[in-house]
Amino acid sequence: MTKTVGELCKQIKGIYNLNGSADTVITGISSDSRQIEAGYLFVCISGVHVDGAAFAAQAVEKGAVAVLTTKHLDLPKSTVQIQVPDIHHALEDMVPFFYDYPGKKMRMIGVTGTNGKTTTTHIIAHILRAAGYHVGVIGTIHALIDDEELPIHNTTPDVVELQHFLALMQEKGMTHVVMEVSSHALALNRVAGIEYDTAVFTNLTQDHLDFHKTMENYVAAKAKLFQSLTPA
Repeated sequence: MTKTVGELCKQIKGIYNLNGSADTVITGISSDSRQIEAGYLFVCISGVHVDGAAFAAQAVEKGAVAVLTTKHLDLPKSTVQIQVPDIHHALEDMVPFFYDYPGKKMRMIGVTGTNGKTTTTHIIAHILRAAGYHVGVIGTIHALIDDEELPIHNTTPDVVELQHFLALMQEKGMTHVVMEVSSHALALNRVAGIEYDTAVFTNLTQDHLDFHKTMENYVAAKAKLFQSLTPA
């Protein structure tokens, strides 16, 4: 699966500055310099403790041909730099397109709620498999492609990891995907590019208010799952 830098930039719904060739071919996307391979786009995400830009040179040494950044970096002239004001918004536009929108090609079932998401997703997956479907699961501690287990880092992974998982699931013939959708993921739009066909709500209790601040914000985040449903 490949796209050119120019094709990816055309998806950005905002301003950007391209320094380098738009014809450069991108073979993968990652924000983890340890996972970079030849032809990759390295994403310079700034976290609480680490600035991804600090690892850009290492990523280029490992084969990255382009970087997505908020500032111009001191890198070899052959390295394409895509400069944007907001990394996360750019990823929401670019990454689903890079993977050809796999979340629109399988039946997507999203489960949200304070408690019971893991149990509910596995019950639904078990029922669907018993009915003869091939089912992927994305949950708290792992992702499943039928019986194949993949490690996972968040209840709902970031948009790069999530779209990668969905692309693998589509490639391996999954017809349905059942996934836990956290309020954090909905508020931060980690599920960009996915069209849900079915939404399940388990319950809502006072939790995660350190992130959402108020119950009203918490409820509004959960509601986003139902607002993203495709028309019947």
